[in-house]
Amino acid sequence: MTAGARPAVVIAEDDDHIAFLLSETLRADGITEPIVVSNGALVIDAVISSGARLLILDVQMPGASGIDVYDVVRNHPALAGIAVLFVTANPEIARTTLRGNAPREVMAKPFDIDELLAKVHELLREELAA
Repeated sequence: MTAGARPAVVIAEDDDHIAFLLSETLRADGITEPIVVSNGALVIDAVISSGARLLILDVQMPGASGIDVYDVVRNHPALAGIAVLFVTANPEIARTTLRGNAPREVMAKPFDIDELLAKVHELLREELAA
């Protein structure tokens, strides 16, 4: 990433209100101008084409579930190293369904904005320091 460039972030969320809140939060904090995708079937293409370093992912979406998207991300060579943060109303579904493959980062909806920003800063630490 070049100096001054902000890391690409894809938000995969089908609830327009939550997608807007996530997007505006990241934008207002100066982290990035996020890309919002509301259909799970379109997430992988958005992540690859944008070179995203972080995927904020809902579990239940039309087209493909967040669980299915996460399985593709974990096994796709072009996506090695991308951070994934599940933000879901059903955190136990993410943890239970993925079991040993579960992401470390799962936040429950409703979420605290300050906690979300702290987690995003942690996941993008190297990119934001550049």
